[in-house]
Amino acid sequence: MRYFLSLTLVVLLSCPVMAAQSGGFDGPGSGAGITAGGFQGPVSVPAVDTAQKALGSRDDTPAVLTGHIVSRVSAADDDYIFRDRTGQIRVEIDDEVFAGRTVTPQNLIRITGEVDKDIIRDGKVDVDVLEILK
Repeated sequence: MRYFLSLTLVVLLSCPVMAAQSGGFDGPGSGAGITAGGFQGPVSVPAVDTAQKALGSRDDTPAVLTGHIVSRVSAADDDYIFRDRTGQIRVEIDDEVFAGRTVTPQNLIRITGEVDKDIIRDGKVDVDVLEILK
């Protein structure tokens, strides 16, 4: 009996893990196997829109910020200082996101990404999309 209960508990606890590893919904119309596209619709967690709000947000909170990249933290990594009307925050922008474009502190940009909280450092935004507005 004890063996049966232990086995049942293991199976029940592993179900969410198996669902998470499956990659999400693969039903009709989901585009399974296609790498482009994705869900277009409301976001259950509203995106933060300022550096100040991003600094006070939880990990993985969506962020859409408009402002300027004012400096690079170091030449060895992809971290930059982003500033808007409310303050500044560190952002991580991979070379692929720049897509060969040059951005200066004079350029007004919009970045889209997620807040990344670290135990040691203040939060930053991992940037997925960079748009040059001016």
